[in-house]
Amino acid sequence: MAAPAAEQVRATLRRSWQCNPGPCIPLDRCAWRVEINGGQFVGKWVPMRGRSGLEAGLAAAGHVDAFGIGAGSAVRAADGALTVAAGDGVVALLHLVPGRPLRAADPLDRQWWGDTLGSAHRTLRRFTHQHLAKFDPAAAAAPGRHLAAEPWLGPALRDTAAAVRRIMVTDQLTYGVLHNDPRAAHFRLDPATGAVGLVGWSAAGTGPLLADLAAAVLAAGGPEAADGLVDAYLRSSRVPRDECEAVLPALLCLATALAAAGAAARGHAGGARPGDRAELIRLAGLYSQLSDAL
Repeated sequence: MAAPAAEQVRATLRRSWQCNPGPCIPLDRCAWRVEINGGQFVGKWVPMRGRSGLEAGLAAAGHVDAFGIGAGSAVRAADGALTVAAGDGVVALLHLVPGRPLRAADPLDRQWWGDTLGSAHRTLRRFTHQHLAKFDPAAAAAPGRHLAAEPWLGPALRDTAAAVRRIMVTDQLTYGVLHNDPRAAHFRLDPATGAVGLVGWSAAGTGPLLADLAAAVLAAGGPEAADGLVDAYLRSSRVPRDECEAVLPALLCLATALAAAGAAARGHAGGARPGDRAELIRLAGLYSQLSDAL
């Protein structure tokens, strides 16, 4: 399913937001940066099947933004809608959060990373939305042909999913709204103000908050590369340290296996990215190291 061309996005903005947008500059395949009346915005497109999830994420972003953490909140269309049909999907118009992406290799940036993620989790403590997808480790163990190319991957997914399911049943975990993709590139540090925002809420869901922390630690390069991130998160979030010490290793194993499954699936579908092969090798080594420590 193809995203619309930039001109289609501009036409949708003119018609439904009743504005005169400037050129739509691609940020990725489904997002464009656009100037409207001197302000900077982002046009975001998702397939029609993702509409309810996108709108739930936009609602979460608006809640976070209201607490002072820039989250790319939505600008409603002239009729009040969060999203508007465009081609085979829907378009949303978001406020652009100023600043540069955080750098995973920078120790200070890692502290801002953990602090902002924990603060966002805290602001969403009482937020609910019926269309937020629930964290489901069972879905991670679903078989697929792409797993055949990596003999370690199928057992890893099954074992880690089962371990996380047991933890969710037997342990008292801290639940809440998950960002679900808290990599460094989704955080924005504004050098002019020192404020750090968190964008990219379209995949938001609910589940154990430590699932987001595990994803962030993996994105930083693993536990040895995430010094400062975890401590900063625990200082700003509502997750107890003893819960983190007990549960994070299993969730990190699951996040590692899921990341490897994603790379394997891209390769199976013919959409492998440069570096996917090397990343699979790295993830296999990291998974072995993490699972041995459980």
